[in-house]
Amino acid sequence: MTWYEFWLFLHILAAMVWIGGGTAVQVFGILTKRAADPAKSAFFAANVSFAVMRVFLPAALVVIVSGIGLTETGNWDWGEPFIVLGLLLWTLVVLVAFGYLGRAMAAAARQLVAEGRSPALGLKMRNLVWLSRGLLGVLVVIVFFMTVKPGT
Repeated sequence: MTWYEFWLFLHILAAMVWIGGGTAVQVFGILTKRAADPAKSAFFAANVSFAVMRVFLPAALVVIVSGIGLTETGNWDWGEPFIVLGLLLWTLVVLVAFGYLGRAMAAAARQLVAEGRSPALGLKMRNLVWLSRGLLGVLVVIVFFMTVKPGT
């Protein structure tokens, strides 16, 4: 096994964990919403926050470290359009997801437990869900750039 193959394996594995986990969260979110149970909603939001910070954040870090390893061992130029776009979009997702979304979901869960359902909290949680779906869409775009490699 070459270093390039090792970095490629780690890169793909971490992306699978991150994107697959994000997709699973969306599915379970839909099922939780259908249940219309405040206790289940709070449990879901708290667990999403946990997964975001303790599963998805480490996966995102492995993605970037292994991507750097791929670029260096694969003799890719840092100016390649797919690398530049990937890094920019990765940074956007990381800042929003781990700098805001994970904490906001935890706060919403705490508020739901403390105060119960309210229209304002429902709107806040709906917006957080749509934000997470948008971020998942950006991750899919990154995968497209990494596989198609436009501009090369």
